[in-house]
Amino acid sequence: MKCLSLKRVVGETTHVDIDVNIRVALGPNADSFNSYLGVVSRERLSILINSWDDVSKVDQNMLWEDILVRFTLLLLSYNAF
Repeated sequence: MKCLSLKRVVGETTHVDIDVNIRVALGPNADSFNSYLGVVSRERLSILINSWDDVSKVDQNMLWEDILVRFTLLLLSYNAF
């Protein structure tokens, strides 16, 4: 996470591909993205919240904006035939 903090100071973002069909982060930065999601969720949300549906829209938007400051997301959709 130190690497992400340094990039934020410089103003850079980290690129992550997201497969929207299986809802998984892909690519070389997927692990740091997943780790960051865990860290920011634990910092900002109560452990007493049972599901994402119970998180207020204000908190959801705050988390989303925080993620977008650090990551550039490319949403991918593959058609399986």
